[in-house]
Amino acid sequence: MKFTIDKSTLSEALTNASKASAVRSTIPALEGVLVCLRNNEITITGYDLEMGIKCIISPNEAIEDGEIVVNAKIFGEMIRKMPSGLVEITSEGDNVIIRSGSVEFNIIGVSGDNYPNIPELKRDISFEVDESVMKSMIRQTIHAVAVTDIKPVHMGSKFHIENNVLSVVSVDGVRMAKRVEPVEYNDIDFVVPKKTLDEFMKMLSDEPNDKKITVCIDRNQICFSKEDYIIISRLLEGNFIDYEKIMNFEEKSSAVVNALEFSTALDRTLVLNTDKYKCPVICTFDNDSLHIEIKTSIGKMNSDLPIRYTGDKLEIAFNARYMIDALKNSECDEVRIDFTGALFPIRIRPLEDDSFVGIVLPVRSK
Repeated sequence: MKFTIDKSTLSEALTNASKASAVRSTIPALEGVLVCLRNNEITITGYDLEMGIKCIISPNEAIEDGEIVVNAKIFGEMIRKMPSGLVEITSEGDNVIIRSGSVEFNIIGVSGDNYPNIPELKRDISFEVDESVMKSMIRQTIHAVAVTDIKPVHMGSKFHIENNVLSVVSVDGVRMAKRVEPVEYNDIDFVVPKKTLDEFMKMLSDEPNDKKITVCIDRNQICFSKEDYIIISRLLEGNFIDYEKIMNFEEKSSAVVNALEFSTALDRTLVLNTDKYKCPVICTFDNDSLHIEIKTSIGKMNSDLPIRYTGDKLEIAFNARYMIDALKNSECDEVRIDFTGALFPIRIRPLEDDSFVGIVLPVRSK
């Protein structure tokens, strides 16, 4: 194999594909990336048997087709430290030569025959979502994915389509987040691991554009495709919690609050709420006023915010960090916060629509 390519193009592809390479494995090839040149196209692949990432790039000059597996970390560092401009990659047997100007690296690779095949998915079940919409849906919900859970299925986000509406939902036992968006598809659901969503989100643009993300499902595998990037992952299996039952309660009181002002006030309480002193913040809603109070072994703090409140006076305690996450990910100026009582779930929604729903469970105050 032999080709030349711009250093920055190759470096970016290696960075992305390497995220799916195994850090340590009993199969040495999995700690590397597969570099393959075919038909004037370079494919860089990382795969750890759970998730695979393919990056497709074009060489400046394709001289000889072939493939080789090279250690992801070492090869990436070699390319990153090369001079700017064109880089020449040559493989002769298991030996890989990287040249740029007067700089030359040699590294021992592994035959591409030893690299496991990434599953090829059928396209029978697939739908499309705008790139910026997909990123916002993942971004607004991923904070509520369980890090550890008795049910592994909660260590990912559930994608559910019904009546041409896509919902992305995450739960971790003490909070939930849901984001909805119309799509042209119907009746399907699956759960994608957090690691896959984390890496996929990094490849997506925040800016509105005409680009589409294709989502393809085949048995217990999922494929996200964006132009020349492909992520393939196993899906999580199991019974996801009945989140609709928890989210769709009839409130007895509600408050309209400026999201930034409330999150800023809650952030101040964290000064007294270190890892050593994990105390809930106590909020009292009454007569269009919100009183915020926290008391720890370090000290105490009080503050008040003007709000619009309907209902009986309510004192409720919760984890300030969880409420800050919900307020921030609502991505709006004002939110409506609904209550049914001091020990029942708190619901956070944008004032204008129900595109986002956050749930924070309260705690008993001492």
